[in-house]
Amino acid sequence: MHTSDFGDTIFLTDLRVRAIIGINDWERRVRQTVSVDLLMPADARRAARTDDIADTVNYKAVAKRLLAYVSESEFQLVETLAERIAEIVLQEFELRWIRVSVHKPGAIRGAKDVGITILRGDLTGSVIAEKNEIYVGLGSNVQAERYLPMAISALAKRFGPLRRSAVYRNAAIGFEGDDFLNMVIGFESSEDVVAISAALGRIEQECGRERSGMRFAPRTMDLDLLMCGQQVHAGPEFVLPRPELLRHAYILRPLAELAGPMMHPVEKRSLAELWRDSGLADHEMTQVDISFE
Repeated sequence: MHTSDFGDTIFLTDLRVRAIIGINDWERRVRQTVSVDLLMPADARRAARTDDIADTVNYKAVAKRLLAYVSESEFQLVETLAERIAEIVLQEFELRWIRVSVHKPGAIRGAKDVGITILRGDLTGSVIAEKNEIYVGLGSNVQAERYLPMAISALAKRFGPLRRSAVYRNAAIGFEGDDFLNMVIGFESSEDVVAISAALGRIEQECGRERSGMRFAPRTMDLDLLMCGQQVHAGPEFVLPRPELLRHAYILRPLAELAGPMMHPVEKRSLAELWRDSGLADHEMTQVDISFE
């Protein structure tokens, strides 16, 4: 595996490929230019000592692999293409982490470029391991006074210091059941969103969550990844920012309470503004006190 303790990186910029990419009918027929940028870890000192390509990242081999793959791809979203590129390079070239940018130059009238940048892999100790503000929604309507503190304890143990919103009682939506207790927590992390999501799933299981396959059903604990800084993610498992946060008072109110000045990366407005103008303020919610000690 190519790693570096010195922050050495190899970059590959503006790798241009013609591919099918987009959601419009004409985009499914006409190839467009896609541009790919990569930033990859490398041990430059070792390679410099040996002068051997085996001791560094073979960027020519990376480029050749991606040119072949992207030219044959037919994804609708640049998000999907970026994810697949990251998976290929991480696995086949044994990298610890990678930063991938996928551009569709000229896709938006009036804009020179549009695209997405993602970070994947183990960023611990890397020069780009910047921390993001992570926000997670918690909800329970089965022994909520027991499971909310249990989840908070597990989250703090896993992710470190947490910031908490107030806890709100909210009627079940979409099915007949006991009221939910909902809240939002925030913390800082440089971890990949996929790793964070997987950790949330494990904590749900620790709290007795049983997935029956029914979307709307009682649950001991529901942990929803809402936002990860200004990242936009559209993967098969989840979407960020979570679309539901704009539609439900029991998510948006505590989120705005906790992170009001934060900008929504898609709406380009602060969470406080989105809550103020949401029309959800008349939704019946009651603040409740729970001991988390």
